[in-house]
Amino acid sequence: MASSVLRVPWCFLLLALTGCEPLLPDGADPSPHAGAKLGTSQSDIRIANSLTTQELVVNAIAANHDANTALATHSLESLFDPDVMDSGGEVTLIQNQLRDPFAQRFMAYLVSCALDEGESLEWLDPADSQRKEWAGSAGLCPWWRTQAPGNACLKRVTACLLARNNSRGFRVELSMRGELYEPAYSVAAPFALDAWTKPLEQLPTASAPLSSSVPCDEQTLGAGRDCGWSMHSVGWCPAGQTISVGAGGPPTCPSGTPLGSSTDARMMLRVCRGIAGCDSADTRQVASSEGCTAGSTNPLPSSATDPSVSFTCPASGGYFTVMTAPWDSNAEGTANVGVSAGVQAPLSERAVYRIREGAFYGNLFGKDSLRDDINVTVTPSGKRDVFEVNRPPSPQTTPIFKNLYACYDPGWVYGMAYATYRVCALPGSNADCAARVTGPCWGNDTVATRRCDLQDGPLLSGDGDFERCRDTSNTVWMEPVTVFLNGACDLVDAQHRDLCKRRTEPAPPQDGSSGKR
Repeated sequence: MASSVLRVPWCFLLLALTGCEPLLPDGADPSPHAGAKLGTSQSDIRIANSLTTQELVVNAIAANHDANTALATHSLESLFDPDVMDSGGEVTLIQNQLRDPFAQRFMAYLVSCALDEGESLEWLDPADSQRKEWAGSAGLCPWWRTQAPGNACLKRVTACLLARNNSRGFRVELSMRGELYEPAYSVAAPFALDAWTKPLEQLPTASAPLSSSVPCDEQTLGAGRDCGWSMHSVGWCPAGQTISVGAGGPPTCPSGTPLGSSTDARMMLRVCRGIAGCDSADTRQVASSEGCTAGSTNPLPSSATDPSVSFTCPASGGYFTVMTAPWDSNAEGTANVGVSAGVQAPLSERAVYRIREGAFYGNLFGKDSLRDDINVTVTPSGKRDVFEVNRPPSPQTTPIFKNLYACYDPGWVYGMAYATYRVCALPGSNADCAARVTGPCWGNDTVATRRCDLQDGPLLSGDGDFERCRDTSNTVWMEPVTVFLNGACDLVDAQHRDLCKRRTEPAPPQDGSSGKR
């Protein structure tokens, strides 16, 4: 069973912003949630979204009235953990509904949104009675593992789940921003911002991480290998400029002032286009280096073996990724990467994820969350150990969940069409939609046309989070999640590229700094 200890004191997250306030104000009643921590101290919530719309809306747990209610009113451990789970009808029901692969995917994402990084929830796979784990990540409701979640928690996790859904199932990393409020405990804080963005280890269309990001099975030497590399940093390449990246090597071999340094072992560099790492045969690879004397077998840092890479940026500029690795895969060393003057690197999350997509909010949990005519069940098929998942027919012209909403950033040329594509399983038909698109999150004409009261919440200036967003009945939802993307078309397939047109492009990143990192 996973430990219930969370990694970081809540006050640590607030320290740089507001200082640490008493957890319980005078006169407040003790609560089982007292001492709980929210969010992550090291980054605003960068998280991948490959949960398909169908997996979100017609899985056998969320889209079953009894299972949904049980989930909303019980701790996760009591329903799923083999060492803790209660005996009773709710657990029996949940275990049966977990025979649905969609339900397993849904729960993996739910746990990732609710629990903190480093935490996990054990569960028993009914297909083979094997113990498995779902991993935490965002930490939006860490107490759910051991206690009933509460309404505010359910809304936070709902916003996270909805933000991570897309019809294509693309694995695109998002920057999720917002504000967290626990008034009873005098807690109010934004999602923190990551000052150093690590490159992606997996491409959106890939089913597994890059080979280069996986440890080597056996000792391997040299920069041509596709294992044992580490994702170091993301930078911005100025338009048309020749730049250099080094870990002790000069900008141009064989001599010159070194950039950065290598320590403890001979190190190598690889540079790729974009914000994801690359393998050696990838067309996105710009160059790799194992030092000015590539044929050397010296395993230690030296002027001949310390690496550097020089390249000319595209006419439009663009992102590049730096990867590092020891020359000998069995060795352990450190590459202190330096870049030439004028280069923006390493970049913060704010600089890498610059396209504001929109906001997501609502509540998909509780007895009144589903349409009355929807109830996904799992029943025996008549064949031994074979079960059928009974889902509603497609297309559904009305959303299955009553209270899921999305609004779109006004920067989209075709905002309503883009947002509908994003939240509907059948783009272009307004059918099988996870949420209702309420309109633009913000607008300069009249308050009546915009769905959110603020386009930059007050707790962290400049992070661009929409706050106090309204649904179709003008009810205000207090903790929406605002999503930022790296590229405007990251979640759009080739056939729908017109949908991701933007009115203006964001300015190039300006918050990086050159030097050793």
